[in-house]
Amino acid sequence: MKSIIYTFLSIFLIITDLFAQNWQVSSPNTKIRATIQRIEGDGSLRYFVEYIENSQTQTIVETSKLGLSRIDQTFSDGFVFENLSNVSIDENYSMLIGKQLQLHNNANEITLNFHNADNHKLQIIFRVYNDGVAFRYRFPETSNSTFYVTEDKTTFQLPITDGKSWVQGYDNFRPVYEKLYQNGVGMNQSLSQFNGLAFPSLFQTQNAWILLTEADLDDNFYASHLAQYQGNGTYSLAAPSSDDGNGYQYFANSTLPWTMPWRVIMIGKQLSEIVESNLVNHVSKASQIINPSWVLPGVSTWSWWSSLDSPTDFVKMKSFIDFAADFNLPYSLVDANWNLMGNGGNINDLINYATTKNVKLWLWYNSGGPSNDFNEQPRDLMNTQAIRRQEFARIKALGIKGVKIDYFQSDKQELIKLYIDILKDAADYELMVNFHGCIVPKGWSRTYPNLVAMEAVKGSEAYIFDGDNFRPNVPAHHTILPFTRNVIGPMDFTPTIIGNGRGVEHLTTDVHEIALLNTFESGVTHLVDRVQSYTGLPVLAKTIITNLPTTWDETHLVEGFPGTHVVMARRKGENWYISGINGENQIRNLSFSLPFVASGDYTKQLLSDGVTPQDINTSEIAFLIQSGNMISQTMQPYGGFLMVLKRAVCQTTFNFTNSINTTLKYEASESIQASNTITIPAKVTFDAGKSIILLPGFNVQNGSVFKAYIDGCGNF
Repeated sequence: MKSIIYTFLSIFLIITDLFAQNWQVSSPNTKIRATIQRIEGDGSLRYFVEYIENSQTQTIVETSKLGLSRIDQTFSDGFVFENLSNVSIDENYSMLIGKQLQLHNNANEITLNFHNADNHKLQIIFRVYNDGVAFRYRFPETSNSTFYVTEDKTTFQLPITDGKSWVQGYDNFRPVYEKLYQNGVGMNQSLSQFNGLAFPSLFQTQNAWILLTEADLDDNFYASHLAQYQGNGTYSLAAPSSDDGNGYQYFANSTLPWTMPWRVIMIGKQLSEIVESNLVNHVSKASQIINPSWVLPGVSTWSWWSSLDSPTDFVKMKSFIDFAADFNLPYSLVDANWNLMGNGGNINDLINYATTKNVKLWLWYNSGGPSNDFNEQPRDLMNTQAIRRQEFARIKALGIKGVKIDYFQSDKQELIKLYIDILKDAADYELMVNFHGCIVPKGWSRTYPNLVAMEAVKGSEAYIFDGDNFRPNVPAHHTILPFTRNVIGPMDFTPTIIGNGRGVEHLTTDVHEIALLNTFESGVTHLVDRVQSYTGLPVLAKTIITNLPTTWDETHLVEGFPGTHVVMARRKGENWYISGINGENQIRNLSFSLPFVASGDYTKQLLSDGVTPQDINTSEIAFLIQSGNMISQTMQPYGGFLMVLKRAVCQTTFNFTNSINTTLKYEASESIQASNTITIPAKVTFDAGKSIILLPGFNVQNGSVFKAYIDGCGNF
């Protein structure tokens, strides 16, 4: 019987191969493999994705459709294969914001060239990374005529057995990506209440975690989303609704050649691989700004949430500038209607006052145009280039450092062009940009590094406008966002409500709220609450906020699960910032290790939950990190913690460029002399606080390394 079954399967595989042409491309580590097929019967194109480990092959994406429709041509069947090319992507590049600033872009890519029955050409490009797959379409022919894409026929067929999803409903009219995520809904359950699903969408399947999104969206296409879910694990792409944008063109259009956005499938066996992925940045175009050294991310005070009319009140705005100065924060944001400012001064007076406090200002603008009918001012200064550039020149001369531009509320191509034109013009005047009422990140922060923040999230303002629905869902919502929305780019959530700031009650503890400053990532972080809420904090809490980075050299998910809890670790220089938030109404006892933290001496600063939700326990102690040691921490119901590990002072480095003869003498608790000859690259690291003296007699050759160990600092 076994012999008969084996023979049958062999015949089946041979027959399948006769009816399809296959092309494959694998990740650099060979674990992820994408297969593209041309079906002989109708000439249609399909793809599927597999994970290979320990000689076992697992399906990640089942056989799914490829293709497009143009008004003039159909590119969904009748394909004839022409040729292919392969390339290895291997580059290092830098970011100015994000969860990791020095990045390695490493993938294998295949470009397949086809023509349809009318001999019109289509390229399909697949790129496979160690943490996912990206693919895009390209019409390679040349023409000055305008062509229109009417439908993207791409599907993602995901295995649904025991599958769960974290998805957000899509707003077909004026989309702003500000709905709550569905928390772990079974993939076999109906989501028919939503007309569509927003990017990014997270899935837990039997074999892997998967996050779907798009990247490298240019001004020649609209922003896509997932169509209404039809069940059976099939997710298809949809264009913006015809109602979106108050009459803007429905179809994407361009001359030829024409390259579409990347369709991105992040893949991880562990959730950490999703959270830590930089795939959206990897597939996006390199920086278009030659010297972006003026882009300086940081923390900002923000008055609007605690007092909606504050931008029109000079006295109120001064208090937030004073707050920024007292906390040594670089920025303060002046929100809507600042052009109507009164009560003792106008915006020019406020700028002059901020200058005396060494605080730089950001200004809010209404994007204007037909995509929204909101009247907050200044309006209609951003949607026309000549007027926009005149305004940018004016505020640049006044010393303004950034602009927050709101109310885009459309995913159509005309608005995509507006976003990109704003980024280009702002860069010409050295202005940073924060988009609100906008689409989710598409990789633009790599291409235009002055884009340091985007909203596209149901953030703290929802306490004001949707409090009854928002408040009970906030704790779980906080723990879903690091696995979904914040994975793909900066997220201006405007966190940290202290006590009952503004009379708003929140279920989360004050420590949970402070921990959000590290759990969420954004190039500019806006402190949402009143001045007195922060000035009344314990001294250590104020110190941590004062010194908190907003850009990171390294990020790790320590542990967590969407909807329950998150423990996030981020490194800046030699220091680590570890935060935890609890999304459940029960005590959570944690025990975790930090294997990525270098062993050695640290100062541990800790904010932890107290007896009541408003209590903040603080401690600051010497702390030794050793390989394998565990850290225990308790979070109260809806609680959290924030831990800062500050490396002991042993970071001063000397580089020797010439051969020298010295003796290395340590003057610390005891005097030690050593001599040796070493022949690897010349670098000496020592504790600058220990008064180390170099004396004749110690031979260090050019190109040598010596690392001093004093009282636990550094090692040989």
